[in-house]
Amino acid sequence: MTRLSYQTLKQLPDNVATASVDPASTQIGIVHLGPGAFHRAHQAIYTQQADTEGRWGISAVSLRSAHLKEALGQQDNLYTLMILDNIPQTIVVSALKEVLVLEQEREQVMARMTSPQTHIISLTITEKGYCLNNDGTLNLKHPDIRHDLVQPDKPVSAVGLLTAALKQRMNKNIGELTVISCDNLPDNGDRLRGAVQLFADKSDQALSAWITDTVSFPNTMVDSITPASDDDLQNASRQATGLDDAWPVQREAFSQWVIENKFSGPRPSWENAGAIITDDVRVFEKAKLRILNGSHSALAYLGSLCHLKTVYEAVSHDAMYTFLNKLLEEEILPTVDASDALNPEHYVAQTLTRFKNRHIQHLLSQIAWDGSQKLPPRLLNTVKDNLAANRSIHLLSATVAAWIIFVIRSVQTNKKLVDPMDDMLIGVVKNHDGEASGVANALLDDSRIFGDLTQHTDFRKTVLAQLAIVATIDKQNASTQLTALCQ
Repeated sequence: MTRLSYQTLKQLPDNVATASVDPASTQIGIVHLGPGAFHRAHQAIYTQQADTEGRWGISAVSLRSAHLKEALGQQDNLYTLMILDNIPQTIVVSALKEVLVLEQEREQVMARMTSPQTHIISLTITEKGYCLNNDGTLNLKHPDIRHDLVQPDKPVSAVGLLTAALKQRMNKNIGELTVISCDNLPDNGDRLRGAVQLFADKSDQALSAWITDTVSFPNTMVDSITPASDDDLQNASRQATGLDDAWPVQREAFSQWVIENKFSGPRPSWENAGAIITDDVRVFEKAKLRILNGSHSALAYLGSLCHLKTVYEAVSHDAMYTFLNKLLEEEILPTVDASDALNPEHYVAQTLTRFKNRHIQHLLSQIAWDGSQKLPPRLLNTVKDNLAANRSIHLLSATVAAWIIFVIRSVQTNKKLVDPMDDMLIGVVKNHDGEASGVANALLDDSRIFGDLTQHTDFRKTVLAQLAIVATIDKQNASTQLTALCQ
């Protein structure tokens, strides 16, 4: 079959959307670090739909892997986005103008990052890619950061690369640059700015001052479920377009991009493509963390104990859905403030509608990863607010208990525990022979996870009481025990 390319765009069916401008003549105005599936399904399509002038093409930079460059290089860097919903959509995305690999093309990467035509540098490098300590500051002992401090002209980290590019821009007096983190990291812009400035301070305080005066790092919030690409997706893409695509991507219909209104130069009119430009990202971030992510964690840990596999399966389980609704209405919603830009009740309704999308196979096992890192922002901050207001923490505590039992069962069945604290978690389970209350008390004593909740007697008692029920959940008694948790 014929491959997707500039030459074959005219062969696309009429119902396949494309850019409104000639992709072959679009100029590069954005450099993006970390062009994974989420960026290609999210920010790239916002940019394509906002760019009516042909000046905001993207130079995509892979920090290590050449796989995307090899795949898209044979098709003019075009790819297909499949939007999964009851009424599906197919879009051919031409926003990426090139894919560069840092390890192979350092000079070209630096030239793009320091070009006067580049006004946006954005990132989707996952939370780990920022090399931060638990408190959100740069980890100066991280191997990549230590390498870059010694060899600043050959950086391997995103922070080191950004700092090197900013130094060149300062030396050339090229400003008008905004650096935009698009990762699920609280206060992502503030944390990235702090990391870059601390790195710069170690060698060049003048650079740090220039960054403060010249470069903006707006906070953002991004959201859209993006399942991994697979053979089924390639077949669906081929059927929809009539063309071969080496690496299509897919996502749900819902998509949200909230960007702090803090820019240091020109930018695409992303709001024309549905992005929200606001002075307060935190209200959206809080709603997402507590309503969407908190619900996801509840479904992941309780659903896994019930032998359910996907979010859709979990919300289709009557008792699980009842638990989730009660959790949202009684313990999460009271902690989320309404604003002119956000209606929490409407956000809950949107979230439940997304969960019921049968076309999205969002695995509970994947959502359950990194629980020790996810519990504080997703659940424990909500617990603290409810305790301070003398509200119920009954169902939040059941979710914490479910995480503990999930850890125990994973260790006992030799399932891989994907968590940065996996060695500690495995050790605790083995030291207590998997006995639930012993493991729970040991974990509830760990301030790295639970902070000052380690000293809160009522929280501990509630978790342990719910633990007694959660520890008995299996596939056969799931409905009965989930109902008991709600009593």
